[in-house]
Amino acid sequence: MVNPILQNMTMNSLKPMIDMVKAAQNPQAVLEQLARSNPQLKNVMDMVNANGGDAKTTFYKIAGQKGIDPETILKLLR
Repeated sequence: MVNPILQNMTMNSLKPMIDMVKAAQNPQAVLEQLARSNPQLKNVMDMVNANGGDAKTTFYKIAGQKGIDPETILKLLR
């Protein structure tokens, strides 16, 4: 079964984005630029901002609400 959080994104599309943000001198600016060009990422950033601005807390909260083990997703991304 496809993970609902990642259903529209493949590892091939996620990994380069993650690497680019990690390598950036200003990761927030990179995320904002990506959000302007990627509606899915904009939706994610809007969700994070609506939940206090902490991506980690939002990720764990949403995963828990969906009945998904967040550590499983994180292992896929590492």
